[in-house]
Amino acid sequence: MKKILCCDVFKEELKVLGPLTGFDVEFVSMGLHLHPAKLHREVQAVLDRTRGYSLVILGFGLCGGALRGIKAPGCPMVISRVHDCIPLLLGGMSRYNELQSKDNKTFYFSGGWVEGDRMMIPEYERSVIQFGPKKALRIYKMMFENYNRLLYIHTGHPRTEITLAKTRDFADDLQLPCHETRGSLEFLKRLLTGPWDNEEFVIVPAHGVLEEDEFLQEGQLVMVQGT
Repeated sequence: MKKILCCDVFKEELKVLGPLTGFDVEFVSMGLHLHPAKLHREVQAVLDRTRGYSLVILGFGLCGGALRGIKAPGCPMVISRVHDCIPLLLGGMSRYNELQSKDNKTFYFSGGWVEGDRMMIPEYERSVIQFGPKKALRIYKMMFENYNRLLYIHTGHPRTEITLAKTRDFADDLQLPCHETRGSLEFLKRLLTGPWDNEEFVIVPAHGVLEEDEFLQEGQLVMVQGT
């Protein structure tokens, strides 16, 4: 039996790939990405109580350094060699790099990114209630002042129509264009089933430690989208 420990931003995408026979699946709240130290502690706590599996698959990237220093349980552990989850929704780093070459000031959304309780759009909606629409909008325009566009990734999410509409509304408020692109679950599928080549995946041996250096490509940290 294998264990998948995964950010719940992928919850609906895993259902699309399912049924996941031979796996136990446990999700960690994507809201913890706002607090990397808390995310680190939560992931490590789950791993520390993990017993009796042949392999643990981590459905994360380095996540702002949150998974730096994570120790594997008494079995090997696999993680994709990316800084954050966006390439896993796009099908790999090559697709991400292609999009970035067109506009590297892009903020990405998916159904999971829209629905996550502590993610950008729900936080904006709460800010409107807390501070009023004018102040909330002023704050978020400052947060997005270095972005040229929002890009919604189609991943087969069952509530695409609703989450895309929310993304468009958010973009309208920010006075930024909202574009759409096809996603792909092939990279996520390979994370679950292999093969795990050294270029795209890190395999940590039993009781080994995940080092940040594993996420370097050509001397640079693979930075994707902060949370």
